[in-house]
Amino acid sequence: MKSRSIIIFSIFILVALIFAFFVFVYRSYVEQLVKDYVAKITTCGNILDEADCYAKDFCEGIYAPACEDCQELEFKQCQKVSDKLLAQLQTEKKLCEQTGGYWYRNKLGNFCLCDKVGINKIWNAKSGCVNK
Repeated sequence: MKSRSIIIFSIFILVALIFAFFVFVYRSYVEQLVKDYVAKITTCGNILDEADCYAKDFCEGIYAPACEDCQELEFKQCQKVSDKLLAQLQTEKKLCEQTGGYWYRNKLGNFCLCDKVGINKIWNAKSGCVNK
């Protein structure tokens, strides 16, 4: 009876160790799957926070003047970027980074900053960071 309990307990410990190893190995893969799923089901129009809107590559903020006579812009809503525009932006971002630029995104749009590569560099959508 005592040896049977030791065998069952040993099997339980072994199964627990195998499960812990599986969780450790596949944790990052599962986290990425969850992030992809959340991104897929997220509706940009339901996002009310500006920072949350810009955390998603497939969303963009809509801005309007804060008052009638002022120039300051205020976050109004978040909307989904079209698939065509998103693909174009991802291509431009990749080209920007490959040519040494820094991809910058703010409420005025998406930009490639080439000043870190050299002072005579400017952004060209077809060639990346090139000489002026």
